[in-house]
Amino acid sequence: MPLPKKLLRAGFFLLYNHLAFTYDAVAWLVSLGAWARWRRAIFPYLRPGPTLELAFGTGGLFADLCDAGRRPVGVDLSPFMARLAARRLRRRGLPLALARARAQALPFPAERFANVVATFPTDYIFDPVALSEVHRVLANGGRLLIVTQGHLHAPPPVAAFIEWLYAITGQRDSGGPDALKRFRRAGFKAAWERAEVEGSAATLIVARKTQLTIDN
Repeated sequence: MPLPKKLLRAGFFLLYNHLAFTYDAVAWLVSLGAWARWRRAIFPYLRPGPTLELAFGTGGLFADLCDAGRRPVGVDLSPFMARLAARRLRRRGLPLALARARAQALPFPAERFANVVATFPTDYIFDPVALSEVHRVLANGGRLLIVTQGHLHAPPPVAAFIEWLYAITGQRDSGGPDALKRFRRAGFKAAWERAEVEGSAATLIVARKTQLTIDN
């Protein structure tokens, strides 16, 4: 029997805040170790130039972007995640270009970034206000890259358990069948992409900034 959505949201809030110290372990468990590889599925789609990460979490992808020679900037609302990410980056001697902010109110000038990335975001990523803000801070032709889901090729009992864990972590809401329409309304040309990743797969939305249009 599916868990009520309110209960799932409460569980995810705790996981992302007060229980943030368990997040990496839970992510590893639900993906059997593939989580970090799924996050890196964005790399082939990145354009040259400044990159903003939304909801940087524990800082894993942020560190990967630094290792790849990029100088990312990250925002996250959770003070618990901010502390964990800062600890990771200090330990590695990486720049602490992190800020506490909401995707709906980004503290950056217009057309600042070539890329905005988000991996396994909750439904904030489909909020028209958040999409408007992303559109504003992206340069013309800039890309919004979102890893929405990961998929394991696992035996049925393992797959069923993993699906239950995905529900708890809020990672099975891909915006519904009209997801891409939301991006078009916000001024993006968007498409679904599937990346094969070492015996598993990641689903992405690749959205390029265009001019705003009115969708009747």
